[in-house]
Amino acid sequence: MQGNQIYLRPLEKEDLILRPKWLNDPEINKTLLISIPIGYAQTVQWFEKSLKDDNKLNLSICYKETDQVIGMTGLLNINHLHQHAQFYITIGEKEFWGKKIPDEVIPLVLDHGFMELNLQKIYLWTINANDRARRVYERNGFSLEGVMRNHYYCRGKHQNLYQHAILKNEWLNIK
Repeated sequence: MQGNQIYLRPLEKEDLILRPKWLNDPEINKTLLISIPIGYAQTVQWFEKSLKDDNKLNLSICYKETDQVIGMTGLLNINHLHQHAQFYITIGEKEFWGKKIPDEVIPLVLDHGFMELNLQKIYLWTINANDRARRVYERNGFSLEGVMRNHYYCRGKHQNLYQHAILKNEWLNIK
C-alpha cells in the first residue's frame, strides 16, 4: 500500500522495539486506550499472538525516502460476519507529526478494509484528550456516532469514549 510520503507493510518482528518506546512516551500515550507501561517482552507476546489472529491487521507505516518505520496502523476486531472492524493509528516518530501522514494512511487502510476485506463499516474510539485526532478522522470521512460518557477509565480518571465510523458507501462516495 503506497502513499506519496509513506508506504504500509506488514508489521515485522524487527519493528517491535519501537512499540514500547512510542507507547510509553507520555506525549503519545495520553491519547491512547492502552495500559502502560508496555515492555518489549510483552510486545513480543502481543505480536506472536496477533500473528495467529486473522481478526487483526497490524501494519508498519514507513517513510518512503528512508524506509524508516515511523508508526503503526491497522484494523482490530475484524468481524467477517458483521463486516466491521476497528481502525487504529499511531505516528510514533514525532518529527513526522504535523506532516499530514494520517491523511495518507487512513485512505490506504480504509480502501483495504472496504475493497479487500469487504467490510461495510470501520469504526474507531478516542478519549477526551484526543480532539486533534478526531478532527483528522472527520476530515477523512469518519462521522461521530456517539459519546459514551465516563465510560473508559485511564490516565487516572474516567473519560468519555467517542465513537466515529465510516460506512463503505460513504467511503466510495468520497474516494
